[in-house]
Amino acid sequence: MEPSDAQYLIINALQTLELMTYNLYETDRGLWFIATLSPVLPIAVITQAGEIYPVEWVQGDDNN
Repeated sequence: MEPSDAQYLIINALQTLELMTYNLYETDRGLWFIATLSPVLPIAVITQAGEIYPVEWVQGDDNN
């Protein structure tokens, strides 16, 4: 699955503001995992729709 326009906009904004320290795109689920300098949301996931959630909210999605 390719990243969505919404995901690219968020990633580009975070990079421009130099707030992102790490990013990884997971092609199977279309999720973009990021680490930021934010104390409120240091590790997050950006969904295809451009929604940003704490990484813990999607950890249970794994098919173990």
